[in-house]
Formats: sequence, structure tokens, C-alpha cells
Amino acid sequence: MQSTRLDGAGRQRTEGATAAGQAEVPLRESEARDRAASAEAARLEAEAAARRSEEQYRLLNRATNDVIWDWDLETNRVYWNGAVVQHFGCTPEELGDGPEGWHDRIHPEDRARVSEGIRAAIDGTGESWTDEYRFRKSDGSYAPFLDRGYIGRSASGAPTRMIGSMLDLTERHRAEAALRESELFHRQTLESIPGMVWATRPDGYCEFFSEQWVEFTGVPPERQFGDGWLDVLHPDDRERVFAAWRAAVGGLAPYDLEYRVRRRDGGYQWFKVRGRPIRDASGRIVRWFGIAINIHDLKLAEQALRDADRRKDEFLAMLAHELRNPLAPVRTAVAMLRRIGAADPVQRRARDVIDRQVTHMVRLIDDLLDISRIARGRIQLRKARCDLVGIVRQTAEDYRANLEADGVALRVSAPDEPLWVEGDDTRLAQMLGNLLQNAGKFTDAGASGGGRVRVRVEADARAPGRDGGVSGQAVITVEDNGVGMDPGLLARIFDPFSQADQGLARSKGGLGLGLALVKGLVELHGGTVAAHSEGPGRGSVFTLRLPLAAPVARDLPAASSGEEASRQGVRVLVIEDNHDAAESLEMLLTLSGYDVETAFDGPTGLTAARTRPPDVVLCDLGLPGGMDGYDVARAIRAEPSLASTRLVALSGYGQDEDRRRSREAGFDKHLVKPTEDAALMEALSAGRRELRSTAGPLSG
Repeated sequence: MQSTRLDGAGRQRTEGATAAGQAEVPLRESEARDRAASAEAARLEAEAAARRSEEQYRLLNRATNDVIWDWDLETNRVYWNGAVVQHFGCTPEELGDGPEGWHDRIHPEDRARVSEGIRAAIDGTGESWTDEYRFRKSDGSYAPFLDRGYIGRSASGAPTRMIGSMLDLTERHRAEAALRESELFHRQTLESIPGMVWATRPDGYCEFFSEQWVEFTGVPPERQFGDGWLDVLHPDDRERVFAAWRAAVGGLAPYDLEYRVRRRDGGYQWFKVRGRPIRDASGRIVRWFGIAINIHDLKLAEQALRDADRRKDEFLAMLAHELRNPLAPVRTAVAMLRRIGAADPVQRRARDVIDRQVTHMVRLIDDLLDISRIARGRIQLRKARCDLVGIVRQTAEDYRANLEADGVALRVSAPDEPLWVEGDDTRLAQMLGNLLQNAGKFTDAGASGGGRVRVRVEADARAPGRDGGVSGQAVITVEDNGVGMDPGLLARIFDPFSQADQGLARSKGGLGLGLALVKGLVELHGGTVAAHSEGPGRGSVFTLRLPLAAPVARDLPAASSGEEASRQGVRVLVIEDNHDAAESLEMLLTLSGYDVETAFDGPTGLTAARTRPPDVVLCDLGLPGGMDGYDVARAIRAEPSLASTRLVALSGYGQDEDRRRSREAGFDKHLVKPTEDAALMEALSAGRRELRSTAGPLSG
């Protein structure tokens, strides 16, 4: 409160001060009103913001599927959103307004850890807390939850509030478990595959190897990524394999090959490796997947089989050689007896018996070798256009005497006109001969009406022929009224070494190879063979079918027999270490008019040839003295004075390889012991060396 003065000056000052005070009062009131209005506006804005925040909070609680909780740390009250009904199976009220309802539902094994963790977060200076634990629902089951809370603090740092959310991990855990099971399944599947698995990027960069691969090679997978896997391949295989892999990645070829992989101990084993591209829906390659299967044992087994097959071939060749050699002088002796002639019927019968048995023995040897060659696919046919009717008639006549000698009648039915087929006439005759021999063997002369074998050849125009060729088939039927066959024997009759039960006596003989040979040979001709029987005691029927060939445009000229070349003065040198074979051959050729000289080893034979040049040399291949038959042939071919000498190999070895070696050594002809008299005379008939063909295999 101001004092007043009564003098004039004072009066003026008081009045002036009063006037100023009267002016300030309205100003303060206006500022107060403004401040009050601003405060009110601020309050209203704060209330509006609070309402918006509360609305956002409520919307957030409604929008989220997670359980939201709000814990007032000052009042210890907890607020839950409505999601607890879905996830916990209870209402917020049932949980209570304190943390106890939440705390009691935590799994006993997790409870202490969770409590310690959340208390440490609140008491510390952190802003959040996170844990995963099992929480009991109202139905008593436990579900995994991920709980995350954020701590609100006052200006002094004191915790005032904690807001968080609980995420139900049941589906995630189920998906993770399914993923683990799937991964386990695929891992176990990969481990159970009998091979080593690998995968690459689309560009061929290798980025995965199964545990089997790593375990086998002993090399960490990261060292084999990219092209590093090539280092564990055998050096001889790397270039080939890499080229094949790049070609496959480039889309030029499939990836399917065999190569050797180094084992952890340094050894190599064979693997069959195959890779395939994995494509997306658009067909784009997104990955390569492959497998490597260990075939080392298979390779060893294959090599063992090849070695066994080679040894078998060598054994069969040696067996044939050893069996043929003693037969050669026997057959030569028979030929001499036939040349000399015999007035005594007993001598003639004895000679014929010996001849038949030698022929039978030779046939068994040839069958044994032929079935082996057919099984290995090494037999070669000399195909030409031939008349099947003529072959059937001639073959039947060749076997007629043997059949009739056993009391079996032979009847042949054939058309008058030729039936042309494309085939090897020798092998065609062999097939029919085997069927006739089989029919005679199992047809008893004492059968009702006598033993009978009927051969019929005809054309079946309705049957399909050779692809792109003449339609129709030639059909040969061999029918007998012999012992017949039961269904069990019919099912295996064409198997090698398969035979009917002949009892302990085995009076019919044979190796069980004849019909197997027929099947193999007819199939090489593009034909078929079938057997039929109504049962034991009711005979058998064998049917051969061969594709017909087009008829020839003109008759083929008949081969001219010509005049037999003069044998007088033709010098023949026999080089043979078997004395019986050499001496019997010398006697036969001498009886035939040849001038014969004999040597028992290679060096002696070569000296004889140089001393008195022969027109023909008959030379065994397996000779003693350090010079075999091949060496003799090469030495003779090197002698200008012996350039015109005809060389004929005479050996118990008769396989294709033996004939090839004979030809390469310089022989003109290769005859297999025991040689037929006619074949021997034909080989000698030229008397002088003919031009040798180097294109095909030797005849004989």
C-alpha cells in the first residue's frame, strides 16, 4: 500500500502513481485470463491425447492376437486384454488383478527362473525382459509362451510400470518339431540310401556332400566344394569325369558314368555316379542332385567272372585240343581202311563203327565249343541266300542211315519248289541234324508200329516275316513217336545240359547241348524253335521257324566238280609231333598218290622245307623244340624259295582266335582235327599256294 504526501509535488507524484496503478490492473487480469485459457487448452489437449492414447491402447489390445498385460508396479495391479480367453481359457477377472494368478500358472520347473529374471530386470537399469516358459491353461495343459515386457521408469529411474505381451509358441514349436522330424527323416533317408549323395548349384558348383561321402573320403566337405571333389578321384578318371560333368551342366549329355574315388586310407574303389537336374515350375534348373553307389565289389565280381570265363575258354580249347589229337590218327586210319577196301563184312562193320564213334566224339566236342561261343555272343554266321528245301533233303539223307540202323524209319515231306532263306547253310543243317539225332535217340524201334521220325518243311505265308522284307516264314517240323516229354522237361528242354531221365545206364549218351545249340542258332537267324508233347510215351514235335527271303532272280550256277588235280609228284611235308598222327597221315597221303615227307618238330620241318621245297605243308600248331606251328609258318613265308608253298594248319585248336592267329602267321587254310578225308583232300587239291584272303576268317 502506497503512502500519500500532501505538498504539491508530492500530490503530483501520488496522483501520477495512482494513474499508473489503475492502468496495470486490467493488464494483469488479461494475462491471467490468457494463462488460464492456455492452461485449459493444454489440459483439454492432454485429456484428448490421453483419450486417443487410451483408444489406441484399446484398439491395439483388440487388434493383436497376443496376450497383452499391463502391470502397475506402484499399485501391483495387472491388467489383461481379452486375448487371455483364447490363449489361457479364462477371463481377465479369473486371473485376478495381481501378478499372483499369472505367477501360479507358470510351470513349476520354470517358475523360479522366470521370477528371478523379471525381478532382476525391474531392479536393474534395463528397459526390457524376455523369457520363454511353459504356462498352464485352464484345462490343465501347458503351452510354451514367449513373454516380453518393457519397463517404464520415473525421472528418478524408479520402475513405475511394465507392459508386455505373451506369444503362444505352440504352433511354432509344432512346426519346428515337424521340421526337425522332416530333417531327421531326410537325413536318415540319405544315410539309408546305398550310396553317397551330393548336390550342386545350377552352374555345377558343388555345395553339399552327405556324411557317407565325407566319411568315405576322409576329406572335410568344405575342401570338396566347388570343383574340389575332383581331387578325390583317380588321376586317370579326372579329365574324363570333369568333361562329362561340364557337358551335363551345359545340357549336352546326361551325367551317368563310372569312376574311382579315393578312400580315406588311400585306396580307390569304383562308383556308379548319376546326377539329375531339379527344376522349378517354369522348367528352370535350380539344383543338381546326384548319388554315387559303390560298385567296387561288383567290379571285382565282374572281373572274377571274366577271368573265370577266360579260364573256361582256355580249358575248353585245351580240352578240345587234347581230345581231337588222338582222334586224328584214328580217323586217318579209317580213311586208309576205306581206301584199301575190305572184302570181309565184319571188317567193314568194324571200320564203320569206328568211323561213326569218331564222328560222334567230334560232334560232342564241337557242340561243347559252340554252346560256349553262342553264350558269349562270339559265334559268326556266314549268311547267304540258300534253299531250305535242299538243305532239309540233304541233311535228312545224311542221317537216314544212322536212323534206319537203329530201326527208326525216316520220312521227309517237302515241296518241289525252293524255299529261300537268308542263313548259314552249315548251321541250318546243324540245327536239323541235332533235331534228327535227338529224335532218333529217344525213339524206340520197338514202339507200336515201329519207330518213326517225320520231317516236314513248308511255307507259312500268314506268319510275319523279317522286318522290311518278305512276309511269311519257312517252317520245319520234326515229329517222332518216341518217349515224349512231361511238362517239367518241356519247360527246360532248350537249357544247356538239360536231359531227359535216362536212368543209370545212360545208354543214349550225349551232353544235353544239342537242343540248346538249336535254340541259340535259330535265334541268330532271326527265327524261333518250340517243343510240344502230349506227355510221356506220346512222342514229341519240334518246330523251327525262319523268316523267308525273296526268291533269287535266276538259278544259281551249280558248283563244278572239275577234274581232280593230278596228285602224282605233289610233294607234301607233314610236320606233326604226334607220331601216330604223323605216320597214319603219311600212309593215307601216300596211298592217295602224294609224295610225302614227315618231320616231328618245327626246326626239323623247316630244314626239310628248305632242303626239298614242298608244294604243301601240313603243320600242327602245338609243336615242341622251341618253334611252334606259327613260328614255322612265319619262317617259311620269309623264305623267297618257298613263296609258292601252300600252308595248311592242322590242329586240335579251332576257335576264332586260333584261326585269326593262323591267318596272321601266314597259313592259307586252317583244318581242325580230326579232319574229314574229303576236307583234307580239298585242302591239298590245289597243290600250289593260292592267294590268301585277308578280309575274313579262315575256312575249315
